[in-house]
Amino acid sequence: MFARQVYFILQSMRIQWKKPEELKKLQEKRLKKMIRYAYEKTALYHKKFRELNLTPSDFNTLEDIKKFPYVTKADMRDNFPKDVVSTECDVSQCLKATTSGSTGQVLPIAYSRAAYEYYMAVSYRNFAALGFKPWHRFAYTRYEPIKIGSQFLEKFGIGQRKFISVFSEPEEQVAQVKAFSPHAITGYPSLMIEWAKILKDQGNGIHPLFVRTEAEILTKEAKKFMEDVFGCELYEEYGSAEFVHLAFECLHRGYHIPSDSIFLEFLKDGEEVSPGEEGEIYATSLVNYAMPFIRYKMDDRGVPLDELCTCGRGFPLMKLVVGRDDDFILLPSGKKVNPRLVIPVFELASGVKEFRVVQEKRDSITVDIIPDSTFTETDKNNLENSLREIITEPVEIMFNLCEEIPHGRHNRPRPIRSRVRE
Repeated sequence: MFARQVYFILQSMRIQWKKPEELKKLQEKRLKKMIRYAYEKTALYHKKFRELNLTPSDFNTLEDIKKFPYVTKADMRDNFPKDVVSTECDVSQCLKATTSGSTGQVLPIAYSRAAYEYYMAVSYRNFAALGFKPWHRFAYTRYEPIKIGSQFLEKFGIGQRKFISVFSEPEEQVAQVKAFSPHAITGYPSLMIEWAKILKDQGNGIHPLFVRTEAEILTKEAKKFMEDVFGCELYEEYGSAEFVHLAFECLHRGYHIPSDSIFLEFLKDGEEVSPGEEGEIYATSLVNYAMPFIRYKMDDRGVPLDELCTCGRGFPLMKLVVGRDDDFILLPSGKKVNPRLVIPVFELASGVKEFRVVQEKRDSITVDIIPDSTFTETDKNNLENSLREIITEPVEIMFNLCEEIPHGRHNRPRPIRSRVRE
């Protein structure tokens, strides 16, 4: 509904300027409503709450959330749709998305239309935080186009957007972006850097106000390279299919948690970490009643902060996500190698179109590479030498040159994947 979309946009734009105390009260109100709804309308949460002798009346303040059980991707996937989708919802009428975990098994996600419209309002607010205006054009690359919009307004130059399919060849993607001439671009870092390489060879031709990346690790080397080519600032957003938006950057570089649509916890050994300390992220949706996510284990890490951004928004801040647990390479000694050290080795390497590093055992890794026509044995040796400088323990490095790196229909592969556990 167009009127509801406009209402959500206006509401979300006002909410961001509320004081932290007001936002906490709003979270408590929405979280209490979500817990009661999930208990009454979904079998999974009803069962989990009852197993701990909990009812919705046991939640009164945000501190009470720690009493309630968390859920995993496996919980949601194995019980979809019967026990996790609201009994009031017809799954066939819901808006849908999918996401894949480290096993490659797909988790279907159902959104109510109202929830998706609210997420889109939050999306507009996040863009506006970077200077985006209603009459600006934006191009985005994903597996599927955004499901909600107004073609009527687009005819008058409002909310114009261009969907760029990830399945197109990079050269075709760049041609589409050039033809559209967007004010803003958003997409996966691994694709954006391919665009930047092509644009550099072509002498650029795109001049956006800003570029925003999402869903993958962005290294400082790739960020600088893309900013130099695009000639603008590059910002990051932390998102997921389950919650759409978990944190966003503003012009002041604060990394804001949109606490009107989500409640985040940062835990270590089940306890909340102190500000400035790294913890595992657990997320609760405050708006999607079709398929409630309460204390959902994200398998991501982040750092909560106890300060406010100089932009004046009341949203809590966090530091950028370092990476998922299975993004870190685990060495024989138990030492972890940060993916941000490994990825730059490949991003700007000569002759590499796409890459993936997979670890099955502590003492070996496999490097999949899609080479271009210029890739040589010397390039491979240079890559191995660079990796040896980072991976200083006896680990076998095997290279696999291939024409395609397989990945799921809705899951762009993360460049580093370790299946080794501590």
